[in-house]
Amino acid sequence: MPAKKNPKSAPKSKGHVSSDVNDPLEQIAFSARKLEEGREPPDEKHFQPGRLGAQPEVELGSRVREAREARHMTQGDLAMLTASLDSDEKGISRAVISLYEKGTNRPSPRELRLLCEALQLTPNYLIYGVEEPFEGGAQYERLGTIARRSTPEGYAWTAYIMSEIHHNHYDAVMKLVLDLARGWDKSFDLGLQERANEKMLQMAE
Repeated sequence: MPAKKNPKSAPKSKGHVSSDVNDPLEQIAFSARKLEEGREPPDEKHFQPGRLGAQPEVELGSRVREAREARHMTQGDLAMLTASLDSDEKGISRAVISLYEKGTNRPSPRELRLLCEALQLTPNYLIYGVEEPFEGGAQYERLGTIARRSTPEGYAWTAYIMSEIHHNHYDAVMKLVLDLARGWDKSFDLGLQERANEKMLQMAE
C-alpha cells in the first residue's frame, strides 16, 4: 500500500497565501495590508494648474431647483413649459426633472437646452454656476496665476507677491484692503496681529 503524502510537504502554488496565522512573518504582512486598506485618502488633492478643484456640474440639479422655485413653478409646471418649447412636444417629464434636482441624473444636450429656455438661464450658469467661467479670477485661479488663499501655498503666494511689489504700491494696496475689511467688520483691527500669527501657525501645521 503506497505511503500517504504529507500535505505539509506539498509545494505551494505561485501566489499562495499561507493559512498559518501563527507565522510571525505572515501576521506582519497581513497587518501591513490591513493598514494600507484602511488608510484614509488625503483631504486635499495636490493642485494641478488647468484643473478645477471640484466638479461644478454636480450642483446643476440645485441650480435648476433654485431657478424653478424663484419663478414660482412646480416641477410639473416646468415639465409642461419644456414641452411647449420642444418642437417634438415631448419636453422633459416631471419625474426626470425630479431626478435632475436630486442629482441622480444629468441632462443631455437637448434637455439642457430646454431647461435653459424654460428657466431663461445660460448653459454656462447651469454647468459652472457662473456666466463667464473662463474670465476673471476663476480662470486665473485655475491656471495657477492666482492661488487659493485658503491653502498654505496660496497664503505664501499672497505674502510673497506683496513683499515683491514697490513699497508705494504696497502702501496703496494695503490701505485699500484694510478699508474693505473694515467696511465688512468694524472691529477688524482688534487683535489683528494675534489672528495673523495664529493663522500662519495653522497653515504651517
